[in-house]
Amino acid sequence: MAPIETTERLGRSLGFFSTFAIGTGTMIGAGIFLLPGIAMAKAGPGAVFSFLLGGLISIATAISMAELATGMPLAGGSYYYISRTMGAAFGAVIGLGSWLALVFKGTFALIGLAEYSQIFYPLPIYLVAAVTGVLLLLINYRGAKSSGSLQNFIVVILLVILVFFIGEVSFEVEPENFSPVAPYGIIPIFTTAGVIFISYLGLAEAAAVSEEVKNPSKNLPRAFIASAVVVTLFYAGIMAVVAGFSGPGRSIATVTPLADIAGLIAGDSGRFFIAFAALLATLSTANGAILSSSRFPFAMSRDALMPEWFVMIHKKYETPHNAILITGLVMVLLLFLFDIEELARLGGAFNILIFILLNMAVIILRKRTLPGYEPTFRSPFFPFVQIFGIAGSMLLLPLLGGLPLLFSVLMIFAGAGWYMFYGKEKALPAYNLFDLLENNVERVSAEPEPVGRVLVPVSNPGHERDLLKLADLLGNEIICLHVVEVPSQISLTVGQELYHEKQIEMDCRFREDFEQYPAKFGNKREYIVAFDHDISNSIIEQAEIENADIIIMGWHDSKRFKYSFGDVTNDVLLSSKSQIALLKGHLPDSIKKVLVAYNGKENSVHGLSLAKKIAENAGASIRIISVVSPDEDPEKKEKIAEELEGLVRKISSTPASFKLLERYSIEDAVLEVSNGYDLTIIGDSSERFKISLLGTLSQRIARHSRKPVMIVKKSKPISKESINYLLKKRAKKFYARLRKEKGKD
Repeated sequence: MAPIETTERLGRSLGFFSTFAIGTGTMIGAGIFLLPGIAMAKAGPGAVFSFLLGGLISIATAISMAELATGMPLAGGSYYYISRTMGAAFGAVIGLGSWLALVFKGTFALIGLAEYSQIFYPLPIYLVAAVTGVLLLLINYRGAKSSGSLQNFIVVILLVILVFFIGEVSFEVEPENFSPVAPYGIIPIFTTAGVIFISYLGLAEAAAVSEEVKNPSKNLPRAFIASAVVVTLFYAGIMAVVAGFSGPGRSIATVTPLADIAGLIAGDSGRFFIAFAALLATLSTANGAILSSSRFPFAMSRDALMPEWFVMIHKKYETPHNAILITGLVMVLLLFLFDIEELARLGGAFNILIFILLNMAVIILRKRTLPGYEPTFRSPFFPFVQIFGIAGSMLLLPLLGGLPLLFSVLMIFAGAGWYMFYGKEKALPAYNLFDLLENNVERVSAEPEPVGRVLVPVSNPGHERDLLKLADLLGNEIICLHVVEVPSQISLTVGQELYHEKQIEMDCRFREDFEQYPAKFGNKREYIVAFDHDISNSIIEQAEIENADIIIMGWHDSKRFKYSFGDVTNDVLLSSKSQIALLKGHLPDSIKKVLVAYNGKENSVHGLSLAKKIAENAGASIRIISVVSPDEDPEKKEKIAEELEGLVRKISSTPASFKLLERYSIEDAVLEVSNGYDLTIIGDSSERFKISLLGTLSQRIARHSRKPVMIVKKSKPISKESINYLLKKRAKKFYARLRKEKGKD
């Protein structure tokens, strides 16, 4: 018996907008409400160029990230890209530094929230910030459903408010307020760019969801670049109207500049409105920092760079409680150690270092070969985009001051020391930067082309052997798929961890039964465990990845089975490019007689083809039946009989016969004959856009048959290729008709 290969995968459920919203949401937040005032105090109107410079560096890095993400569309984001390019030691530095930079950003947001809360009611700033931090810690510790959807909703609301703010304030802008552009000199413009760089920290975080993005070759580049461009335009637009509004007697160099401007234009109502938006933004940023706290330690733990304790899942709340607890406590502690400008500098400093390494990674991978790295998106204007990103970042780093530089150096030593103490000799990847530069990384051998591949999704142990038997009879290679459904409020990587720690209730008999099943005809077998928020999405995705020729699914009437006939089957039929076979009932130990209900349509032809394969391997005979109305035209009946006779003559490998039945009810005719056969095969010919994608006829036959029934359907999902085909076909007919008409003339 051939060995069984086991594979685990995470499903992809995020489209372009969801990915764009995540990237934009991590950047549009506290910074846009807090930093303009600080920037004006440091650089005057020239602060507009500070935001533009930071944005241009971010856009260049977004382009580099897009190439890295399409070459390595896996969870872990900047940590994963840098560790796989430069080795585990660099991974330890980036993992720890990114986590702490995220904590600084969360603390920065808490102080901003406390500052804006003063507009509503004056309370001690640090008390408000600390209490809010503790509350967010408790909420995330216990788990919060739909927190990601809430974050996206807040982002949309904030963008609308900011567009309205820019539009209103632009009418109050006075051109003379832009002169002089650089009242404090050119250097403060660059220094301020480093201070506000914490605003773009979320760009690197957004890459952490790459493994969950559908069609990553298109959606990742578009989402990353669009997020960086949109955020840059918003920041520059806000800064421009702030600078143009601020003049003698209207200074807004405060921590709450947007609220102050709104108060001057619209009074208390405008001030309160912007303050409320700022509270949403700062709350969203602080919550996002805690919510994402397990991302980097989880990726590091997977690579043996972090103890498993740090990412343990709470048995009751199903959250990475230890990571959340430590992150929340450190955030609250930092409130009392640094002021808001120092937090911005510290968070931005390490973000600059990350951007430098990401751009360097693209240059390295273009010149050297990393097995499995085949990006579908290539950076335009290489290497000038990357050089700009590196040079711009390196220019800003020394201008941030001594403390941020010291922090960056300490994090480098801390990460390297942690690697030497904890991760050396066991951490992944096993190679280092010098191995990659010398092209000494082991190459991955190419997989052979798949032939006759059958995908079998399983969820019901009582039906698994029937599906495997059918797969064995039909295909040369069997892929058994077990989908672990992960709750939407838990990330797929966390669900995978829960699975391995046996904290998710599941039936472990699937793999055991698959290993023990005595395959007779399948040459190769593989077992896949897929983690997904949506079962049907996972089946469709894995079928495409495995180039499956057919998907075999089970249908039982009982709703307690995961793959009962219903939404999952309809979703798969609507979107899958593979052929579908749905088995109703249990197969006998020995299949001797196979019945095929044939009507000449495409899926019926597919059904007959599968019947031939089953009959050949099982040593069975085939009976083809076709049902016509007794009132049908005799010539048409004769034509159908001739077609059936021709089909039988073509079947030489197994005994075959046909019968033309004259009945008013196709359903009754098929059910009557099927009682004498071991398996009935029906090609479903229902229309594509009916509410139920399995037609009522095939449903009724399968539901009422006392013998097993296999329903066959070849889905034709709408795609760009199919639309182009239809348009070309219509155009061809149109021109043919024109030529015919011209010929008549």
